[in-house]
Amino acid sequence: MAGRTPAEAVQNFLGPLQQAISCVTRTVLVSSGYHPRQDEEPHLLTLGESPARLNSNPRLFLSVTMHYHVVEAPGERGPWKVSIAAYLYSLDDEQGQEILAFHWHPRGRSSVTSPHLHIGPGAGVQYQQLQGAHIPTGRVALEDVLRLAIRELGVRPLRRDWADILDRTQRAFEQWRTWPAPDHPLGP
Repeated sequence: MAGRTPAEAVQNFLGPLQQAISCVTRTVLVSSGYHPRQDEEPHLLTLGESPARLNSNPRLFLSVTMHYHVVEAPGERGPWKVSIAAYLYSLDDEQGQEILAFHWHPRGRSSVTSPHLHIGPGAGVQYQQLQGAHIPTGRVALEDVLRLAIRELGVRPLRRDWADILDRTQRAFEQWRTWPAPDHPLGP
């Protein structure tokens, strides 16, 4: 989302994400904000309570981490916007075992820099090679993960209008993103 100032761009980025998160948890997003002297290193966005307990049986927990930059952007995408530099979304079981984790971290220690999925030990998959494997995906929006949790994993939403909220916030995100749309979307 664009903003007239870097701080406004961050607020316009956080608002829809907080709305999306409110569909499954009362936990708030916490951002490191914007620091002009910290242009080189990405800023951090996490859940205030992490992992956040979800309303499900069996009990599931959500972790969200995003790294982002505030960048100058020309035209309607500016003058300032937030650009996501990395994300790590995970759903864990009651014992803290990872079930699914969606990652994209183009910089860092891992040799896998493209978007990918991990199937963790909490999923109970017996095929050992899948544990630790980097299963290719396209870039995944947080809304896709929340929708998956509700529709496929039995998380009970906290709001009746959850589908409308996730659709609306994802549409806004997709309108302002600067990376191309995936060939095979993971969403609805």
